[in-house]
Amino acid sequence: MGGLVDLGMKNLSILIFNILFLMFSCSEDSPQQDNACVDEGEDICGCMEIDAINYDPLATLDDGTCQYYTGELNVIWSKSYTEIGGEMWSIRPVSDGGFIMALGNAGDCVGYGCEYYGQLIRLDNHGDLMWQKMYENSTGIYSARETSDGGFIAAGYYECVTSASCYPDMFILKTDADGNEEWSSVDASNDNNNDWARDAIQTQDGNFVVTGTWNDDGWYSKAALRKYDTSGELMWAYNYSSSDANEAYELLETGDGDLVFAGYSGTQHGAYKHFMVKTNADGDQIWKKKAASVGDAILYAICESPNGGYVAAGFCNSWRSNFVIERNPNQGSGNWNSCIIGEMNVSGFYDITPAIGGGYYLIDERSYLTKLDDQGEVIFTHNVQDANLSVIELDNGDIVIGGSGAFLDGGYGGGANITRLSFSNSTPTAQ
Repeated sequence: MGGLVDLGMKNLSILIFNILFLMFSCSEDSPQQDNACVDEGEDICGCMEIDAINYDPLATLDDGTCQYYTGELNVIWSKSYTEIGGEMWSIRPVSDGGFIMALGNAGDCVGYGCEYYGQLIRLDNHGDLMWQKMYENSTGIYSARETSDGGFIAAGYYECVTSASCYPDMFILKTDADGNEEWSSVDASNDNNNDWARDAIQTQDGNFVVTGTWNDDGWYSKAALRKYDTSGELMWAYNYSSSDANEAYELLETGDGDLVFAGYSGTQHGAYKHFMVKTNADGDQIWKKKAASVGDAILYAICESPNGGYVAAGFCNSWRSNFVIERNPNQGSGNWNSCIIGEMNVSGFYDITPAIGGGYYLIDERSYLTKLDDQGEVIFTHNVQDANLSVIELDNGDIVIGGSGAFLDGGYGGGANITRLSFSNSTPTAQ
């Protein structure tokens, strides 16, 4: 009997030891496995819950990142740079998790004695200021993107302020990682014409392509592509026009090295058509497509779709409705389009970004964040208040938005602000 008791006590001690071992091995001081799955072989990590907004139909391993829209978005942090003058035009991500912000019209103005400058603002991953630079040879910067050397390529315009007869010229800027100018170029079709650079990217060969507007005859504007080498020397320039007025906004490079941009083409307000052009790496046109809408239609932003097509966003119905279209990569034919008319979907999308797991996030002129599926159907629309220019999705599914009060076609930027939002990761409650 005593032996049995001793044996039972021994087994109990072993059990207690094992429990304590497991408890301590799972403490915060010990390495532990998180919810992220490890991609092995042909398995695909992602959210596998069909009710989640980031559901990935291709996923074979659930990584624990499912997100649910419950009617609310949580503010992680929000920053406003009211002490920095100027109109913000765009925010784009940087590889270290931070952001680059492009602004214009910074400075003081009295009559024709204005001192307006373009500027860049570098932010860390919390939206805190790392550096701010003004460029006195520019008036405004519409867009800036990180380059392979850690610097930035930027596009905008320069306009003299000494008289009423001054007209804008294209401005292109290359900086180092700290925003110091490495080279810049001011290019003009003629002295009294309107020329703008709207976007700039680094291409796979290490050089840079700029898109915008070129007005070499003094009246009819042309959508333009211009390529510069790493020293800022012009390599080639092409114009793509279909009517009296044309302008190119955002630009992308495909995996094959082709170039695609979106904008508008028309003869006058009331007849602007949404416009998309695809070229090869040398600027030779592959296809050019324009289509009418009810009233004016303009495309401001573009991205690639999961099937290799191109999805662009802007407005239709003369600023009264949001518009999005997907075009086929080969012929440029329209796969689908949606002129979204409704109380919460008005005034035009200003930015678009592909969503992790499929679909797209868009931000519109009235500060509504919209999630669309792959076919352009609305998943949800949420008022985010003071943000209408930029939308970014982070790797963890959080959303970064920025800029406020902008009216792109009228030429006015927005307030310099940025906000990070998150979704609820809990199971959605019954409605």
